[in-house]
Amino acid sequence: MAILAILQKCAILPKKESMFWLNRVSMRDTLVYLFLLFFISFLPNVIIMVANFESGQSHISFSQFLLQIIVFYPFFMMFIVVTGISILAIGSWILKWLLQRKLAYQQLWKMTSFALLWPLMIYHLLFYTPLATSIAFFVGLVLLYVLMYRMITIYPKQRK
Repeated sequence: MAILAILQKCAILPKKESMFWLNRVSMRDTLVYLFLLFFISFLPNVIIMVANFESGQSHISFSQFLLQIIVFYPFFMMFIVVTGISILAIGSWILKWLLQRKLAYQQLWKMTSFALLWPLMIYHLLFYTPLATSIAFFVGLVLLYVLMYRMITIYPKQRK
């Protein structure tokens, strides 16, 4: 049930109440939410990859290929989630520095992870259109940092 509450609060970001509620979510729940979000959102790509497997063009059998996906895909997703959000949070930290706000990197990391819901959904919607993948990525990235800008400006400025 906590995952659904997190999803609901992420959907209404950058509202102030939602932001402060999400800031109190434990890191364990944050990571579980992120892993589920990324796992579900990239599952269609994996299904397409399995459906398009041709044993004549590969050096491994279909069962080995399927086993590799079942074993390695979750670990790969965990690595991508943590690394990707850490890199995106650096962009949020730069934005925080430019706006001169009082936020720690840990807060920005969680804020970035929760702000990814809509950009990720928009990316996946645009991914299956005739648009180039780079355009879908750029639109998602711009949406993420617009959300981050609006979320960061809620926090007070640093005192000099």
